This record gives sequence, C-alpha cells and structure tokens, in this order.
Amino acid sequence: MTGYVYLDAYADAGETQAMLLYKAVNADYLLIDDRRGRKVAQINQIKIIGSLGVLIQAKNAGLITQVKPSLDLIAGSQIHIAPSLLNAVLAMAGEQ
Repeated sequence: MTGYVYLDAYADAGETQAMLLYKAVNADYLLIDDRRGRKVAQINQIKIIGSLGVLIQAKNAGLITQVKPSLDLIAGSQIHIAPSLLNAVLAMAGEQ
C-alpha cells in the first residue's frame, strides 16, 4: 500500500494519522464515525467500520450477547445518533 492519503481542506490530524497507520500496517478496517472522515477514507480506498458496526460484529462473534445496552449508553451520551439508525442497528442485530 502507498504511504500517503488524499485529504480535503478540513483534514483532521488524528484521522490523517489513523489513515496513514491503516496503510502502513495493512489493516483490515479503519474505525471511524465522523461522516466527513469516512468520505475521505473511502476516497483513499480504506475499508471503514463505525462503532455501531463493531457492536454488530461483536454480537455476531459471540463476544457480547446484546447490542441494546451499548446503544442505550451511546444514546444517553453527548454523541448524537439518529433514532432511525439506532433502530436499524437493533434490527440488524436481531433485537427489534
């Protein structure tokens, strides 16, 4: 893989470093939730996963039994996730 990433005018230093590290270690996925950062990662052909996707994979792997408790914690925090997305994640996890 190449040692550079294409950036936009609002590139975040932390996200840029994460993308460079992804390429340097040939990672499977980059964990990123920020919408703009996800678009930049996709432009750079970086496979991404978000926090909610990690929860679904953890349940599928048997590492957790439910995603709902974690979604409840997220919903009660400063992080804003649309209720429709939370419902979609519950449906994907078979918890709806």
